[in-house]
Amino acid sequence: MNPLSRIDRYLCRSTLTAAAAVLLALLGLIASFALVEELAEEQSAYGLAAAAWYVFLTLPRRAYEILPYVLFLGALISLGRLAAQSELVALRAAGVSVRRLAGALAWPVGLASLAGMGVGEWGAPATEALAETHKARILRDSRHVELKGGYWYREGPLYMHVQALDGGGDLLGVRQYWLNEDSGLQLIRQAQRAEYQGANPNGGRRWLLRNGAQTQLIDAQVKVDAFGQLAWTSRLDPALLSERALVDVGKLSLLDLRRQIRYLEREGLDADGQRLAFWSKCLQPAAILGLAMLALAFVLGPLREVGVGVRVSVGVIVGLCFKYLQDLFAPMSAVYELPAPLAVGLPIALCWAVALWGIRRAA
Repeated sequence: MNPLSRIDRYLCRSTLTAAAAVLLALLGLIASFALVEELAEEQSAYGLAAAAWYVFLTLPRRAYEILPYVLFLGALISLGRLAAQSELVALRAAGVSVRRLAGALAWPVGLASLAGMGVGEWGAPATEALAETHKARILRDSRHVELKGGYWYREGPLYMHVQALDGGGDLLGVRQYWLNEDSGLQLIRQAQRAEYQGANPNGGRRWLLRNGAQTQLIDAQVKVDAFGQLAWTSRLDPALLSERALVDVGKLSLLDLRRQIRYLEREGLDADGQRLAFWSKCLQPAAILGLAMLALAFVLGPLREVGVGVRVSVGVIVGLCFKYLQDLFAPMSAVYELPAPLAVGLPIALCWAVALWGIRRAA
């Protein structure tokens, strides 16, 4: 058997075990604080069972958000334990280079990144939508899901406000404002609901407005007509006004974010927030691997002979600094008009630069 493959398996098992322990500890702490916060938010209408179920549904999203810091602390603890037991010294004496150790550490990081991408793309957005829907239903005691203050949708001359969604994807409480070529109001429609009928061959989407009225403003005259149902063709994707409308942009999947970015760009609206969230998700594997390499540089350098408590403390401080750096560059992208990939990538590039410098010094 190849001894190097044993090293890969050993480091992989050690790192993933430490990361799993860190994940469970952090999730338990975060869930406890989240539960207290939810109970304090709406004491009269929000019971313990409902709040606990909401927090439980948000755990996949919370786990995905803290995954880079979990793996960083896991690698720091795992490598630190090997250093404390002189196992890293034995590996170096056996001819295992620092580059080889970095390659072995990339295995657990890659596996965890793949698992995190799966959770971030499919698990977390779905459970987050369920959580927000559950909370909205409990707090509003209604059969439909109300949006936070409603939802505005724009498409060319149309400005539409939707009050709520139902479980089947229909729009409730629809108000449409149509403008003419001079940006003057020419038509107002109100309907109790809008039902999605499917896509047209030309790419449009068919909707059916039910139980409403339309007001036409023609030559200073007002004409009001009631209707039982009225066909309406639009480019509106039902997914834009699905339960995902309840979820903040940072909690959406890449597919949902891309869909929102295309819509906002098509209508000439600001999509900076969606672009930042999109590239944060795309570059998360690079951030995870960079933090893992930084952990290796710390263990081979200044944290070689310190205790586990010091390593954990340093890991928490470094993780917070990295997060604050990311949070700092996000608004800077809007102020200084930085491209979203650059704003997201600069803190990651800085992390990689420090890690490679530290590894090179230890080699």
